[in-house]
Amino acid sequence: MLQARRSSVGGDIGWSDIEALLWHSTRTMTSDVMGRAGIEIERRAAPSAGGLHCIHVVCQMCGEDVQPRMYLPRHAFAMLNRRAGSAARNVADVTRLLPRAAGCTLRFVADMEKAAAAYNNPESLVWRDSGALAATMGLVAEWLGLSANVLGIAGGDYMKSIRFPGGRFLAVGGVQVSSRSPRRPVKSGALGGSDDPGSQT
Repeated sequence: MLQARRSSVGGDIGWSDIEALLWHSTRTMTSDVMGRAGIEIERRAAPSAGGLHCIHVVCQMCGEDVQPRMYLPRHAFAMLNRRAGSAARNVADVTRLLPRAAGCTLRFVADMEKAAAAYNNPESLVWRDSGALAATMGLVAEWLGLSANVLGIAGGDYMKSIRFPGGRFLAVGGVQVSSRSPRRPVKSGALGGSDDPGSQT
């Protein structure tokens, strides 16, 4: 699976695909210990500074479903407020970085008040958490037969368009998830093994 993973842009996907990806990569598995500043420590698949997991995931489809949702780590979605043009603004952000916008944009939004309650100079830590979460999602996407691309976007205008308060929340990148794009067969004698990710269990 690790040898087969590639960043690529495929096609549209459904919410069931996103639910599966977030279930394996982002949900809270346990939370029964208090940590820094009296904040509950959560155990998830991706590591996080102090186990605080200050990053929220906002999901914006690039197809006809323009309603943004925020993933709740107990495994549910919350519908977010939106204004006309928020979906188009998201597509514009994605196409600045990728050949096209397809699938779903998972935008990472850090709760800076939560991070600052536990750490001095927390911005570097939430960006580190963003990288760890993006890497975890990329591997889970490969396992699920999906394509994923890491996005280095701040996305301030988009966050304003869905009425996220900018003082408390900081956009810290994200991941574009789409259906699997066709892959070129490995040439005879090429290094790296087969592109076949193998069966899923």
